[in-house]
Amino acid sequence: MAEQAVDLEQRLARYYGDCVKVEYIDVLSARMDEFPLARRAVFGMGVNLPVIAFDGQPRIAGGISIEMISEELEKKGLTGLG
Repeated sequence: MAEQAVDLEQRLARYYGDCVKVEYIDVLSARMDEFPLARRAVFGMGVNLPVIAFDGQPRIAGGISIEMISEELEKKGLTGLG
C-alpha cells in the first residue's frame, strides 16, 4: 500500500502540481489516533481498505480511483495545471 500511495502522489502531482499531498497511514499504527473519523470508519463501521480521506474526512473506501479522487479535489476547488 505504501508504494501505491507514492505512485498516486506522483500521478496526482502531474495534474495538480504540489497542491496535493498523499500520505500512507497503516491502520494498525498509533498514527491512526490522529485520524479519528478514518479510525471509526475502519474499525467501527468495517469499511473496506483503503480509506481515502481529504483533510481528515474519509470520502472513498475500497479502492483507489483517480477519477473519484479528482472529483473530490475539484469539489474543494482544485483544478489541474493543464
